[in-house]
Amino acid sequence: MIDDALLTTPQALRPFLVITEIDDAEVLVGELFRRKFAAPPPDVGHHLVALYRHADGALRVAGYSHMRAFGDVYLSGGSCSDGATIRAMSDAHREAIQAAGGVWYLILKYAFARYAGDCDAFFGHCGDRRALEVAHAAGFVDAGPQHLIAHWHKALHENVRRALVAKVEALGPF
Repeated sequence: MIDDALLTTPQALRPFLVITEIDDAEVLVGELFRRKFAAPPPDVGHHLVALYRHADGALRVAGYSHMRAFGDVYLSGGSCSDGATIRAMSDAHREAIQAAGGVWYLILKYAFARYAGDCDAFFGHCGDRRALEVAHAAGFVDAGPQHLIAHWHKALHENVRRALVAKVEALGPF
């Protein structure tokens, strides 16, 4: 049986773009994460990477996102892309990925499909205008508190939604 998450990457992109989970973020994204966040990548949770197959056959990290369980929800954070990999793509590949929503959008769609059965909702904390556009396109909505976004993939009573928002808001930025 094929994992539904694998089907979130459009067929036309699969020869040169794969999204997968890795056990140890340090191995593939440590340097990228440090460059973007001035800290090591998380050592817990789920590490999702988008790998680009370059014309020479080498795989390069195009993007990364972190998901971790927080009780009955998943927290999405630490998302970043590698500009050097994006610039190294052929024009046709870069345009095809952008037309499909972009690297982070594709990682989010993969995560939503892969972990939907593990949680009641996904939450993110996003203050960047462009990133918020991508998050909204992928299915996140504003959750109320400043910069807090949620992806409600299950039918939940409004009281449950409010309780989940309050629980995640109490964490502060993540």
